[in-house]
Amino acid sequence: MHTPEPKDVLAAIKLQTRYQTSFWDAMIIQSAIQLKCVTLWSEDLNAGQLFQSVSVESPFAD
Repeated sequence: MHTPEPKDVLAAIKLQTRYQTSFWDAMIIQSAIQLKCVTLWSEDLNAGQLFQSVSVESPFAD
């Protein structure tokens, strides 16, 4: 479990700006980074996209 701290909010804002995502998607990505996740399953983000060390996969991909 990850409880975001103020530094995570600031990091998410940087991710939002860099990757042109919504703030809330950037917060999810930041939490995945903090938890050292390798894969982030999402139907909203682009499958195959890499956010630092986190790769996005679609649960609906063939």
